[in-house]
This record gives sequence, C-alpha cells and structure tokens, in this order.
Amino acid sequence: QGRNFSNKIWNSFRLIKGWEIDENLEQPAEAKIAIEWFHSRFSKELEVLNDHYSKFRLSDALMTTYKLVWDDFCSWYLEMVKPAYQQPIDRATLDFTVEILEKLLKILHPFTPFITEEIWDNMGERTKEDRMIVAPWPKAESVNDKLLTGFENAEKAIMEIRRIRNEKQIAPKEKLNLLVK
Repeated sequence: QGRNFSNKIWNSFRLIKGWEIDENLEQPAEAKIAIEWFHSRFSKELEVLNDHYSKFRLSDALMTTYKLVWDDFCSWYLEMVKPAYQQPIDRATLDFTVEILEKLLKILHPFTPFITEEIWDNMGERTKEDRMIVAPWPKAESVNDKLLTGFENAEKAIMEIRRIRNEKQIAPKEKLNLLVK
C-alpha cells in the first residue's frame, strides 16, 4: 500500500510537471470552482490533521493525509483541472496546483521524507536553506462549508452513476441522460 501511495504521489507530480502552459489562456470557470473547493477542503483537513498531531494520534494523522492526497487531490482535484488530452493549461490553474502540491508535500513529509524531498527539489531551483525539512508548516485558511457540502452531493451522484454504469455494464464513454429529482 505504501508503494502504491508513493507511486501515486510521484505520478501526480509528473502529470503536473508535464502540462504545457498557454500564457494567453483564460482560467476556466470550472477550474476556479475546483481551486476554491480544494482550498477549503485542504484547510478543513489541515485543522483535523493538526488536532491529530496535538493528541499524538499518528495513525489518524496518516489516514487523514492519505485520504486528502489520494482521494481529494489525485482522484478529484487533478481530474477537475487537468486539460483535455494534448491541450495546454492556463497559468493561474497551474500556479495554484503547484502551490497546493507543495503544501501537500509538507504534510506528507513526516511520513514519506525521501520522496517528498526529491519531488520538492525537482519542482524548481532550491537552495540548501530551502529544504523541505525546514519549510514552514501550512496554515489553515477560510473554509467555504457551502461549497464543500455541494461538492459532497456532486461526488455522491458521480459515484452512484459510476456504480450503476458498472453494474449495468455501460461503457464510460457512452452518453447517458441524467435526471435529478
């Protein structure tokens, strides 16, 4: 499991690093919403993580970090902001994605110090004084609970659609009409 998780972290870094930037591209509205959602999600989970550390619940801290990275960042956020196949990404979305990856590396560092330090070094020019181990811990910021609740509802709907598609053996590329009651 640890190997798969480390591989997931590394692959998310490679995905982001491989995006081509179009400086003239406007930031899509859905990317703005995804960024606002992840900003709130990160801040909310960072408060939980800090609480786990203050009570020396390292196993709970690890699970909180794991779910934030695997589920929220890799499975949802990156899927929401990544550009279409062989298309460039806008500068604002890429900059925030790099910023959030750096914050995630900081909270991952106590559990995976070697891979986080390696990715940290590969993200840009770093000095000896700018090591991951001495980087400041992220701070929780404002949380938009309404946005988080709305996303949870959308997430449940998407997961249920995927479950039904799988159950009925309907290909993911086949279009369906969706009615919401």
